Amino acid sequence: MKKILVLGAGRSSAVLIRYLLEHAGDWNVSVTVGDRDLHHAASKVEGREQGHAIYFDATDDALRRQVVSDHDLVISLLPPHLHILVARECIFSRKNLITASYLNAEMESLQEDVKLAGVLFMYEMGLDPGIDHMSAMKIIHEIRKQGGEITSFKSGTGGLVAPESDDNPWHYKVTWNPRNVVLAGQGTALFLENGMKKFVPYHRLFTSTEKFKLKGLGKFESYPNRDSLQYISKYGLTGVQTIVRSTLRKAGFCEAWNALIQLGLTEDSYVIENANQLSYAEWLSSYLPANGRYRHHAVQAATAAFLGRKKKDEVFRRLEWLGLFTGEKIPLKAATPAQILQDLIERKWKISETDIDMIVMRHETEYLKSNSRGKKKMMRHLSTLVIKGDDAVHTGMAKTVGLPMAIMAKLLLHEQVALKGIHIPVLPEVYEPVLQELSELGVKFDEETREVV
Repeated sequence: MKKILVLGAGRSSAVLIRYLLEHAGDWNVSVTVGDRDLHHAASKVEGREQGHAIYFDATDDALRRQVVSDHDLVISLLPPHLHILVARECIFSRKNLITASYLNAEMESLQEDVKLAGVLFMYEMGLDPGIDHMSAMKIIHEIRKQGGEITSFKSGTGGLVAPESDDNPWHYKVTWNPRNVVLAGQGTALFLENGMKKFVPYHRLFTSTEKFKLKGLGKFESYPNRDSLQYISKYGLTGVQTIVRSTLRKAGFCEAWNALIQLGLTEDSYVIENANQLSYAEWLSSYLPANGRYRHHAVQAATAAFLGRKKKDEVFRRLEWLGLFTGEKIPLKAATPAQILQDLIERKWKISETDIDMIVMRHETEYLKSNSRGKKKMMRHLSTLVIKGDDAVHTGMAKTVGLPMAIMAKLLLHEQVALKGIHIPVLPEVYEPVLQELSELGVKFDEETREVV
């Protein structure tokens, strides 16, 4: 009997673990879930016969070596900074490794060691990164098989809230890492547009949005991610004129978030001592140019004047809904502005037990294609994925992060992938079977192609 080790029992693990346990009998495998919180691990195993929960601390050298060496395949959902410890252990014990985390330079430096160990490390095997790579490569390869010449590739993903659970003016709730939400975009975005490199600094990022509609779901917008140019080589798009990777939000979010940036509330470079002595209104007033403390209505007026907005507009309504103009005390004693804001949105944007999340991924690819007479015409291919969660545990995010790793585990256990070394899922031998099974499980893109007139 082969043994699978899942490290980390956090919010993205539920669907992965459920899939593995449902197939454990047929595959003749056992599934061990390790976490620093044994209760969390046990809750994911759900008392299944072929499932086991253990205490696991990645920083405990002896425990890490013992646990990894005792299994045949490791799937890591640990925080990214701990992956290097697990990776080195997998090399030492010659174990295959799967993770949804980004492949960074430190991990890439292990390439030769992984090859010498004769194992596979599959990185970026989740949603974004993961499904984005696989679906993009499928589109790119299919267009090329038709003789198409790709001129533009735009791709965006968003972890959102489903319409039936959308009950706040931001049309957003925290379905993922809240710190990442607060610090999003803090670095210049770089992409290619009509053959020209474009740089968008943080203070303009959330005003540099593209708008689009999805049938039945309304209006959306996207803002560019940090570095889209790296995907020219990753996706084999040499010669492309436009490439942009972005984050998706419901319409109106970015304009309001930009107001928080302009006010200075997303700064993470300094600590405010005794923050708990301030109300949110007092904290906000300390960022406004006028001197002195403000009463409730005066803070509103001063904020509106600073932002150049009317108190009745949608942006101002969103700021007011967050509670920034209230006399409520900040609960943190010493914190950066970003930490204060994070604490606030974690409470205000909390996803409840009855809420349903929603994943949206969208690729827009333009390409030149010759007709039967040799005349070239511009085509546009739209590929859209919309996935909703089942409940607060088996979320859309958990599905789209966990299922690709689970299917990859199946391929390795059944020796259907012969790759060795460190990879991301851009090769047909990986993305074709994974996307096929994802489609069978309901994670399926809607495809549309039309001529650009």
